[in-house]
Amino acid sequence: MHVSGIHRQLMAAGITCRVLDMNVVRPGFGFAWEVLRYGLQGWTLHLHTNGHNLKSWLIALGCGLAGQFRGGCVLTLHSGMVPGYLENSRLSSLHRLGRRRLAALTCSLYRQVICVSPEIRSALISLGAQPQRMDVLPAFLNSESREVAPEPRLLAWIGRYRPLLSTVLFFRPEYGFDLLIACLARLHRLYPSFGCLVMGSGEQRAEAERRVREAGLEQSVLLLGDVNHETCLALMSACDVFLRPTFEDGDSISVREALALGVPVVASRVGTRPAGAILFDPGNVDEMLAAIASALAVKRGSQTRAAGCTDRLMEIYRQVGGSEGSMCLN
Repeated sequence: MHVSGIHRQLMAAGITCRVLDMNVVRPGFGFAWEVLRYGLQGWTLHLHTNGHNLKSWLIALGCGLAGQFRGGCVLTLHSGMVPGYLENSRLSSLHRLGRRRLAALTCSLYRQVICVSPEIRSALISLGAQPQRMDVLPAFLNSESREVAPEPRLLAWIGRYRPLLSTVLFFRPEYGFDLLIACLARLHRLYPSFGCLVMGSGEQRAEAERRVREAGLEQSVLLLGDVNHETCLALMSACDVFLRPTFEDGDSISVREALALGVPVVASRVGTRPAGAILFDPGNVDEMLAAIASALAVKRGSQTRAAGCTDRLMEIYRQVGGSEGSMCLN
């Protein structure tokens, strides 16, 4: 969604921008050739990656090398797991040193590195990265999206439940789905008519469905899978509270989107959380439940709304200054 927003805003500003999606372009040499071709033509390359595994850093290294030719390059690191990946004390000292040196070399190739949290920036500076090249910016542009109405079947489901909660996640351990279900099971005793919309997908979807059944929440929790962005925003807007129960985070776009819509947000105290979110200690069911109760007492739209990063991002592009336009790699 962040890359899509950047693309829309650059094109609206008259700046040519193309998105190269690794899930679409031929993997391996096909992708490498596309990146190199654009680099040789003088495009500014902007890579978006998580930064919490070897593959991510090897791709960043390759894109950084391609950006040395004419147009320059920018790197955005999105994952709150970056510091842990670079500082993992369970690794041998040699393995850990290799990770850190690869990351340091890679960052040195980029004219600007955008970190979505101060913790990521601090981790990179500890490697010897130049502080003036490290920016902390939220992965959120606060761009306008067209309004859509969810399909009638979904609207009918929403109409049967109050309070109505929602969340956006992947079915992976760091997103805290088990914690969410444990909290909702207790919430059901207080609000028997509550409902929760869960948007997102992942390899552990079948296990998530099992957890919902075991908790007896099949009627209250709806696993929607992936939905388009406009539908996601429409469903968020229809809810009383937005939830983010993650154990690791960088800077959640969905949290900022909910706040921008005036929806109270309950989120774990990890990564970077904007003003206005009601926080709880990660993994603490009691605190999460209390935070939801507090959020339900908040008047919609009364909390601080999240600001986007469009102006600073455009300034970075001007500083890097590719002669042929900009390109976002995902």
